[in-house]
Amino acid sequence: MDGKFLVLVVAIVLLWPSSPAESKDCSRSSRIQKKTYKSPAFSMGPGEVQNRNYTIEFPKGHIGVKNFQGEIVDELGNPVPLSEVYLHHWVVFGFHLKSSERKELVRGGFHDRLGSSAAIIPGNDGICQQNVHPQFWGLGAETRHTSYFVPGSYAIGVGNPPEGYKELWLLNVHAIDTRGTYDPQGCLECRCSLYNVTIDASGQPLKQGYKGGLHCCYEGTKCAMKLGFQAPKKTLYMQYTIEWVEWDECVRPVRAYIFDITDSRKRDPVDPQVGCQIEYDVPACDPSSNPDCIYQLENHLVIPKGGSIIYGVAHQHAGAMGMTMHGEDGRHLCSSIALYGNGSTPGNEAGYVVGMSTCFPEPGTVTVASGEKLHLSSSYSSAQEHTGVMALFYLILSDDDTVSLRQFKVRVVNFYLFQVLRLSDCFSPL
Repeated sequence: MDGKFLVLVVAIVLLWPSSPAESKDCSRSSRIQKKTYKSPAFSMGPGEVQNRNYTIEFPKGHIGVKNFQGEIVDELGNPVPLSEVYLHHWVVFGFHLKSSERKELVRGGFHDRLGSSAAIIPGNDGICQQNVHPQFWGLGAETRHTSYFVPGSYAIGVGNPPEGYKELWLLNVHAIDTRGTYDPQGCLECRCSLYNVTIDASGQPLKQGYKGGLHCCYEGTKCAMKLGFQAPKKTLYMQYTIEWVEWDECVRPVRAYIFDITDSRKRDPVDPQVGCQIEYDVPACDPSSNPDCIYQLENHLVIPKGGSIIYGVAHQHAGAMGMTMHGEDGRHLCSSIALYGNGSTPGNEAGYVVGMSTCFPEPGTVTVASGEKLHLSSSYSSAQEHTGVMALFYLILSDDDTVSLRQFKVRVVNFYLFQVLRLSDCFSPL
Protein backbone atom coordinates (compact mmCIF):
# COMPACT_ATOMS: atom_id res chain seq x y z
CA MET A 1 0.00 0.00 0.00
CA ASP A 2 1.25 3.48 -0.86
CA GLY A 3 2.69 5.22 2.22
CA LYS A 4 0.96 8.52 1.51
CA PHE A 5 -2.39 6.80 1.16
CA LEU A 6 -1.91 5.02 4.50
CA VAL A 7 -1.12 8.28 6.30
CA LEU A 8 -4.16 9.88 4.69
CA VAL A 9 -6.46 7.09 5.89
CA VAL A 10 -5.03 7.26 9.44
CA ALA A 11 -5.41 11.05 9.53
CA ILE A 12 -9.02 10.93 8.38
CA VAL A 13 -9.91 8.26 10.95
CA LEU A 14 -8.25 10.16 13.78
CA LEU A 15 -9.74 13.50 12.84
CA TRP A 16 -13.25 12.21 12.23
CA PRO A 17 -15.46 13.69 15.02
CA SER A 18 -16.74 10.98 17.30
CA SER A 19 -20.46 10.94 18.05
CA PRO A 20 -22.57 8.15 19.47
CA ALA A 21 -25.21 6.68 17.23
CA GLU A 22 -28.62 7.89 18.26
CA SER A 23 -31.37 5.40 18.98
CA LYS A 24 -34.04 5.03 16.33
CA ASP A 25 -36.51 6.36 18.88
CA CYS A 26 -34.50 9.60 19.17
CA SER A 27 -35.25 10.94 15.68
CA ARG A 28 -37.45 13.55 17.35
CA SER A 29 -36.06 15.57 20.22
CA SER A 30 -37.81 15.43 23.57
CA ARG A 31 -40.35 18.14 24.29
CA ILE A 32 -38.83 20.98 26.29
CA GLN A 33 -40.81 22.00 29.38
CA LYS A 34 -40.57 25.47 30.88
CA LYS A 35 -41.60 27.05 34.16
CA THR A 36 -40.92 30.32 36.00
CA TYR A 37 -40.44 30.40 39.78
CA LYS A 38 -39.74 33.01 42.47
CA SER A 39 -37.43 32.80 45.46
CA PRO A 40 -38.73 33.70 48.92
CA ALA A 41 -39.15 37.46 49.29
CA PHE A 42 -36.38 39.60 50.76
CA SER A 43 -36.43 43.23 51.83
CA MET A 44 -33.75 45.84 51.10
CA GLY A 45 -33.33 49.48 52.09
CA PRO A 46 -30.88 52.07 50.70
CA GLY A 47 -27.27 50.98 51.20
CA GLU A 48 -28.21 47.56 52.56
CA VAL A 49 -26.67 44.24 51.53
CA GLN A 50 -28.47 40.94 51.16
CA ASN A 51 -26.40 37.78 50.95
CA ARG A 52 -28.56 34.81 51.89
CA ASN A 53 -29.18 31.21 50.96
CA TYR A 54 -32.63 29.95 50.09
CA THR A 55 -33.98 26.50 49.37
CA ILE A 56 -35.97 26.89 46.17
CA GLU A 57 -38.49 25.11 43.97
CA PHE A 58 -37.16 22.99 41.14
CA PRO A 59 -38.68 20.54 38.63
CA LYS A 60 -39.06 17.07 40.12
CA GLY A 61 -37.66 13.77 38.91
CA HIS A 62 -34.66 12.71 36.84
CA ILE A 63 -34.41 15.47 34.23
CA GLY A 64 -31.99 17.16 31.85
CA VAL A 65 -31.81 20.94 32.38
CA LYS A 66 -31.50 22.91 29.14
CA ASN A 67 -31.61 26.46 30.45
CA PHE A 68 -31.62 28.50 33.65
CA GLN A 69 -32.20 32.27 33.56
CA GLY A 70 -32.65 34.58 36.55
CA GLU A 71 -33.10 38.23 37.54
CA ILE A 72 -34.24 40.39 40.44
CA VAL A 73 -37.84 41.65 40.27
CA ASP A 74 -40.14 43.67 42.54
CA GLU A 75 -43.50 42.68 44.04
CA LEU A 76 -45.27 43.23 40.71
CA GLY A 77 -42.74 41.15 38.80
CA ASN A 78 -41.07 44.18 37.22
CA PRO A 79 -37.30 43.97 36.57
CA VAL A 80 -35.28 46.14 38.98
CA PRO A 81 -32.47 48.24 37.42
CA LEU A 82 -28.88 47.59 38.47
CA SER A 83 -28.54 51.29 39.27
CA GLU A 84 -30.93 50.71 42.21
CA VAL A 85 -30.17 47.14 43.27
CA TYR A 86 -26.88 45.76 42.03
CA LEU A 87 -26.79 41.99 41.57
CA HIS A 88 -23.27 41.06 42.64
CA HIS A 89 -23.95 37.40 41.91
CA TRP A 90 -26.44 34.57 42.18
CA VAL A 91 -25.58 30.88 42.21
CA VAL A 92 -27.70 27.72 42.21
CA PHE A 93 -26.58 24.22 43.09
CA GLY A 94 -28.21 21.01 44.21
CA PHE A 95 -27.37 18.97 47.26
CA HIS A 96 -28.32 15.50 48.44
CA LEU A 97 -29.78 15.38 51.92
CA LYS A 98 -30.45 12.26 53.97
CA SER A 99 -34.18 11.71 54.04
CA SER A 100 -34.14 11.68 57.85
CA GLU A 101 -32.68 15.21 58.04
CA ARG A 102 -34.88 18.24 58.69
CA LYS A 103 -35.18 20.95 56.04
CA GLU A 104 -33.80 23.85 58.12
CA LEU A 105 -30.92 24.51 55.75
CA VAL A 106 -30.61 28.26 55.42
CA ARG A 107 -27.73 30.03 57.18
CA GLY A 108 -24.98 28.48 59.25
CA GLY A 109 -26.56 25.20 60.29
CA PHE A 110 -26.75 24.10 56.69
CA HIS A 111 -23.16 24.98 55.90
CA ASP A 112 -21.98 23.05 58.96
CA ARG A 113 -23.42 19.90 57.40
CA LEU A 114 -22.21 20.42 53.84
CA GLY A 115 -19.72 17.80 52.81
CA SER A 116 -20.80 15.50 55.64
CA SER A 117 -22.66 12.24 55.13
CA ALA A 118 -25.90 14.09 55.93
CA ALA A 119 -25.66 16.69 53.15
CA ILE A 120 -23.55 16.17 50.04
CA ILE A 121 -23.03 18.60 47.17
CA PRO A 122 -22.58 16.61 43.95
CA GLY A 123 -21.64 19.89 42.23
CA ASN A 124 -20.05 20.44 38.84
CA ASP A 125 -16.81 18.84 37.65
CA GLY A 126 -14.70 21.94 38.35
CA ILE A 127 -11.28 21.72 39.94
CA CYS A 128 -11.55 24.22 42.82
CA GLN A 129 -11.24 23.05 46.41
CA GLN A 130 -14.25 21.53 48.17
CA ASN A 131 -17.45 23.64 48.18
CA VAL A 132 -15.85 26.51 46.24
CA HIS A 133 -17.79 27.22 43.01
CA PRO A 134 -19.91 24.05 43.26
CA GLN A 135 -22.79 25.60 41.29
CA PHE A 136 -24.22 24.45 37.99
CA TRP A 137 -25.61 27.92 37.23
CA GLY A 138 -24.60 31.36 38.41
CA LEU A 139 -24.07 34.85 37.02
CA GLY A 140 -24.29 38.44 38.23
CA ALA A 141 -25.19 41.82 36.79
CA GLU A 142 -24.90 40.33 33.28
CA THR A 143 -27.69 37.82 33.85
CA ARG A 144 -30.39 39.41 31.64
CA HIS A 145 -28.36 39.25 28.43
CA THR A 146 -26.32 36.09 28.93
CA SER A 147 -27.65 32.84 27.55
CA TYR A 148 -27.38 29.63 29.58
CA PHE A 149 -29.07 27.43 26.97
CA VAL A 150 -27.48 24.02 26.36
CA PRO A 151 -27.95 23.31 22.62
CA GLY A 152 -28.89 20.21 20.67
CA SER A 153 -29.79 17.03 22.51
CA TYR A 154 -27.36 17.84 25.34
CA ALA A 155 -28.53 18.65 28.88
CA ILE A 156 -27.27 18.82 32.47
CA GLY A 157 -28.56 15.75 34.30
CA VAL A 158 -30.02 16.22 37.80
CA GLY A 159 -32.62 14.60 40.03
CA ASN A 160 -31.06 11.20 40.53
CA PRO A 161 -29.80 11.16 44.16
CA PRO A 162 -28.33 8.07 45.88
CA GLU A 163 -30.68 5.74 47.71
CA GLY A 164 -31.72 7.17 51.08
CA TYR A 165 -31.18 10.78 49.98
CA LYS A 166 -33.40 13.43 48.48
CA GLU A 167 -32.27 16.23 46.18
CA LEU A 168 -32.88 19.83 47.23
CA TRP A 169 -31.76 23.07 45.60
CA LEU A 170 -30.04 26.07 47.12
CA LEU A 171 -29.97 29.63 45.78
CA ASN A 172 -27.49 32.22 47.02
CA VAL A 173 -28.33 35.85 46.18
CA HIS A 174 -25.82 38.62 46.85
CA ALA A 175 -27.34 42.04 46.10
CA ILE A 176 -26.49 45.62 47.11
CA ASP A 177 -29.01 48.48 47.24
CA THR A 178 -27.06 51.49 45.99
CA ARG A 179 -29.90 54.06 46.11
CA GLY A 180 -28.62 57.28 47.68
CA THR A 181 -25.16 55.92 48.40
CA TYR A 182 -22.18 58.23 48.55
CA ASP A 183 -20.13 56.21 46.05
CA PRO A 184 -22.28 53.64 44.16
CA GLN A 185 -19.31 52.22 42.23
CA GLY A 186 -17.34 51.78 45.43
CA CYS A 187 -20.36 50.14 47.08
CA LEU A 188 -20.82 47.53 44.37
CA GLU A 189 -17.06 46.83 44.49
CA CYS A 190 -17.42 46.33 48.26
CA ARG A 191 -14.80 48.87 49.33
CA CYS A 192 -14.18 48.21 53.01
CA SER A 193 -13.87 51.91 53.89
CA LEU A 194 -17.39 52.57 52.57
CA TYR A 195 -18.84 49.77 54.68
CA ASN A 196 -16.84 50.78 57.77
CA VAL A 197 -15.91 47.19 58.61
CA THR A 198 -12.72 45.75 60.04
CA ILE A 199 -13.90 42.14 60.48
CA ASP A 200 -15.39 39.61 58.08
CA ALA A 201 -18.73 37.79 58.33
CA SER A 202 -17.26 35.18 60.68
CA GLY A 203 -15.90 37.87 63.03
CA GLN A 204 -12.26 37.45 62.00
CA PRO A 205 -10.07 40.53 61.38
CA LEU A 206 -9.60 41.44 57.72
CA LYS A 207 -6.27 40.54 56.20
CA GLN A 208 -3.76 43.35 56.13
CA GLY A 209 -4.04 45.33 52.90
CA TYR A 210 -7.52 44.00 52.06
CA LYS A 211 -9.26 46.98 50.39
CA GLY A 212 -12.52 45.49 49.23
CA GLY A 213 -14.43 42.42 48.22
CA LEU A 214 -16.78 39.78 49.57
CA HIS A 215 -15.37 40.03 53.10
CA CYS A 216 -16.57 43.63 53.43
CA CYS A 217 -20.12 43.53 52.00
CA TYR A 218 -21.82 40.68 53.80
CA GLU A 219 -25.32 40.33 55.25
CA GLY A 220 -26.00 43.09 57.79
CA THR A 221 -23.47 45.63 56.48
CA LYS A 222 -24.47 48.96 54.94
CA CYS A 223 -22.69 51.19 52.44
CA ALA A 224 -22.06 54.89 53.18
CA MET A 225 -25.06 57.10 52.39
CA LYS A 226 -25.46 60.68 51.24
CA LEU A 227 -26.45 62.91 54.12
CA GLY A 228 -30.22 63.08 54.59
CA PHE A 229 -31.18 60.61 51.85
CA GLN A 230 -34.28 58.54 52.60
CA ALA A 231 -36.25 56.01 50.58
CA PRO A 232 -38.60 53.15 51.43
CA LYS A 233 -37.51 49.54 51.60
CA LYS A 234 -38.14 47.35 48.56
CA THR A 235 -39.60 43.84 48.65
CA LEU A 236 -37.74 41.83 46.05
CA TYR A 237 -37.50 38.34 44.60
CA MET A 238 -35.08 36.36 42.50
CA GLN A 239 -37.21 35.24 39.57
CA TYR A 240 -35.86 32.30 37.60
CA THR A 241 -37.01 30.33 34.59
CA ILE A 242 -35.97 26.71 34.01
CA GLU A 243 -36.26 24.74 30.77
CA TRP A 244 -35.84 20.96 30.93
CA VAL A 245 -36.56 17.60 29.34
CA GLU A 246 -37.34 14.27 30.92
CA TRP A 247 -34.21 12.14 31.11
CA ASP A 248 -34.17 9.28 28.59
CA GLU A 249 -31.93 7.67 25.98
CA CYS A 250 -32.42 10.68 23.70
CA VAL A 251 -30.57 13.03 26.08
CA ARG A 252 -26.80 13.29 25.77
CA PRO A 253 -25.05 13.92 29.10
CA VAL A 254 -22.53 16.72 29.68
CA ARG A 255 -19.97 17.77 32.26
CA ALA A 256 -19.88 21.31 33.60
CA TYR A 257 -16.61 22.94 34.66
CA ILE A 258 -15.91 26.25 36.39
CA PHE A 259 -12.35 27.56 36.16
CA ASP A 260 -11.23 30.42 38.41
CA ILE A 261 -8.44 32.70 37.16
CA THR A 262 -7.25 33.08 40.78
CA ASP A 263 -6.67 29.34 41.27
CA SER A 264 -3.24 28.91 42.87
CA ARG A 265 -3.21 25.26 41.66
CA LYS A 266 -2.18 24.29 45.20
CA ARG A 267 -4.41 22.25 47.50
CA ASP A 268 -4.22 21.96 51.28
CA PRO A 269 -6.71 19.73 53.13
CA VAL A 270 -6.20 21.79 56.29
CA ASP A 271 -6.43 25.28 54.74
CA PRO A 272 -9.47 25.55 52.42
CA GLN A 273 -8.34 29.01 51.32
CA VAL A 274 -5.48 27.50 49.33
CA GLY A 275 -6.67 27.13 45.75
CA CYS A 276 -9.36 29.26 44.10
CA GLN A 277 -9.36 32.68 45.75
CA ILE A 278 -12.65 33.74 44.07
CA GLU A 279 -11.73 37.44 43.77
CA TYR A 280 -8.81 39.77 43.13
CA ASP A 281 -8.01 43.48 42.77
CA VAL A 282 -7.20 45.48 39.65
CA PRO A 283 -4.71 48.28 40.46
CA ALA A 284 -4.98 51.63 38.69
CA CYS A 285 -2.65 51.85 35.70
CA ASP A 286 0.38 54.02 35.11
CA PRO A 287 -0.36 55.55 31.66
CA SER A 288 3.35 56.10 31.02
CA SER A 289 4.03 52.34 31.09
CA ASN A 290 0.56 51.05 30.18
CA PRO A 291 -1.07 53.60 27.86
CA ASP A 292 -4.01 51.30 27.06
CA CYS A 293 -4.69 50.84 30.78
CA ILE A 294 -5.52 47.13 30.45
CA TYR A 295 -4.85 44.81 33.37
CA GLN A 296 -4.46 41.20 32.26
CA LEU A 297 -4.33 38.19 34.55
CA GLU A 298 -3.40 34.76 33.18
CA ASN A 299 -3.36 31.21 34.47
CA HIS A 300 -2.81 27.65 33.21
CA LEU A 301 -5.21 25.04 34.59
CA VAL A 302 -5.50 21.34 33.80
CA ILE A 303 -8.88 19.89 32.81
CA PRO A 304 -9.31 16.38 34.26
CA LYS A 305 -11.54 14.95 31.54
CA GLY A 306 -11.90 16.39 28.05
CA GLY A 307 -14.50 16.27 25.31
CA SER A 308 -16.25 18.49 22.77
CA ILE A 309 -17.00 22.02 23.94
CA ILE A 310 -20.77 22.54 23.85
CA TYR A 311 -20.97 25.90 25.64
CA GLY A 312 -18.69 28.48 27.22
CA VAL A 313 -19.11 31.83 29.01
CA ALA A 314 -17.21 34.04 31.46
CA HIS A 315 -18.35 35.86 34.59
CA GLN A 316 -16.73 39.22 35.36
CA HIS A 317 -17.54 42.48 37.13
CA ALA A 318 -17.63 46.19 36.30
CA GLY A 319 -14.55 47.26 34.36
CA ALA A 320 -14.40 43.89 32.61
CA MET A 321 -13.32 43.53 29.00
CA GLY A 322 -13.63 39.77 28.62
CA MET A 323 -11.92 36.41 29.01
CA THR A 324 -10.32 34.01 26.55
CA MET A 325 -9.41 30.35 26.72
CA HIS A 326 -6.74 28.63 24.61
CA GLY A 327 -5.60 25.05 24.40
CA GLU A 328 -2.19 23.69 25.32
CA ASP A 329 -0.98 24.12 21.74
CA GLY A 330 -2.23 27.72 21.55
CA ARG A 331 -5.41 27.05 19.55
CA HIS A 332 -8.33 29.33 20.38
CA LEU A 333 -11.16 27.59 22.26
CA CYS A 334 -13.56 30.32 23.39
CA SER A 335 -13.79 34.05 24.06
CA SER A 336 -16.44 35.73 26.19
CA ILE A 337 -16.68 39.52 25.86
CA ALA A 338 -18.38 41.96 28.24
CA LEU A 339 -21.40 43.91 26.97
CA TYR A 340 -22.10 47.30 28.57
CA GLY A 341 -25.39 49.16 28.77
CA ASN A 342 -25.86 52.72 27.55
CA GLY A 343 -29.26 53.69 28.92
CA SER A 344 -31.32 53.59 32.11
CA THR A 345 -33.85 50.79 31.64
CA PRO A 346 -33.35 47.35 33.26
CA GLY A 347 -30.97 45.36 31.08
CA ASN A 348 -29.43 48.47 29.52
CA GLU A 349 -27.98 50.36 32.49
CA ALA A 350 -25.16 52.70 31.43
CA GLY A 351 -21.75 51.75 32.82
CA TYR A 352 -22.81 48.29 33.97
CA VAL A 353 -21.90 44.92 32.49
CA VAL A 354 -25.32 43.74 31.25
CA GLY A 355 -24.26 40.67 29.29
CA MET A 356 -21.42 38.34 28.33
CA SER A 357 -21.02 36.77 24.89
CA THR A 358 -21.12 32.97 24.75
CA CYS A 359 -19.56 30.17 22.69
CA PHE A 360 -21.72 27.50 20.98
CA PRO A 361 -19.34 25.58 18.71
CA GLU A 362 -20.72 22.78 16.55
CA PRO A 363 -20.29 19.58 18.63
CA GLY A 364 -17.10 17.79 17.65
CA THR A 365 -15.43 20.83 16.10
CA VAL A 366 -13.73 22.25 19.22
CA THR A 367 -12.34 19.62 21.58
CA VAL A 368 -10.05 19.47 24.59
CA ALA A 369 -8.17 16.40 25.76
CA SER A 370 -8.24 14.79 29.18
CA GLY A 371 -5.32 16.21 31.15
CA GLU A 372 -4.80 19.14 28.77
CA LYS A 373 -3.42 22.36 30.25
CA LEU A 374 -5.77 25.22 29.35
CA HIS A 375 -4.59 28.84 29.15
CA LEU A 376 -7.02 31.37 30.63
CA SER A 377 -6.71 35.13 30.30
CA SER A 378 -8.87 37.80 31.98
CA SER A 379 -8.81 41.47 30.93
CA TYR A 380 -10.06 44.47 32.92
CA SER A 381 -9.80 48.17 32.30
CA SER A 382 -7.36 49.64 34.81
CA ALA A 383 -8.12 53.29 34.10
CA GLN A 384 -9.25 53.23 37.74
CA GLU A 385 -8.74 50.78 40.59
CA HIS A 386 -11.24 47.92 40.99
CA THR A 387 -11.59 45.78 44.10
CA GLY A 388 -13.11 42.35 44.58
CA VAL A 389 -13.49 41.49 40.89
CA MET A 390 -14.05 37.97 39.60
CA ALA A 391 -12.99 36.05 36.50
CA LEU A 392 -14.67 32.66 36.17
CA PHE A 393 -14.98 30.57 33.02
CA TYR A 394 -17.95 28.21 32.70
CA LEU A 395 -17.37 25.36 30.27
CA ILE A 396 -19.80 22.59 29.28
CA LEU A 397 -18.38 19.53 27.51
CA SER A 398 -20.06 16.53 25.98
CA ASP A 399 -19.52 13.36 27.96
CA ASP A 400 -19.48 10.97 25.01
CA ASP A 401 -16.41 11.73 22.89
CA THR A 402 -13.42 12.20 25.17
CA VAL A 403 -9.83 11.64 24.09
CA SER A 404 -6.66 11.39 26.12
CA LEU A 405 -3.90 13.95 25.81
CA ARG A 406 -1.76 11.33 24.05
CA GLN A 407 -4.53 10.63 21.50
CA PHE A 408 -5.01 14.35 21.01
CA LYS A 409 -1.32 14.88 20.26
CA VAL A 410 -1.42 11.97 17.78
CA ARG A 411 -4.30 13.70 16.03
CA VAL A 412 -2.36 16.94 15.80
CA VAL A 413 0.79 15.21 14.46
CA ASN A 414 -1.18 13.30 11.82
CA PHE A 415 -3.08 16.42 10.84
CA TYR A 416 0.11 18.38 10.17
CA LEU A 417 1.66 15.37 8.42
CA PHE A 418 -1.39 15.16 6.19
CA GLN A 419 -1.08 18.87 5.35
CA VAL A 420 2.61 18.44 4.45
CA LEU A 421 1.85 15.50 2.14
CA ARG A 422 -1.01 17.39 0.52
CA LEU A 423 1.21 20.38 -0.18
CA SER A 424 3.99 18.14 -1.53
CA ASP A 425 1.56 16.68 -4.07
CA CYS A 426 0.75 20.19 -5.27
CA PHE A 427 4.40 20.71 -6.23
CA SER A 428 5.15 17.21 -7.60
CA PRO A 429 6.18 17.07 -11.30
CA LEU A 430 3.57 16.11 -13.88
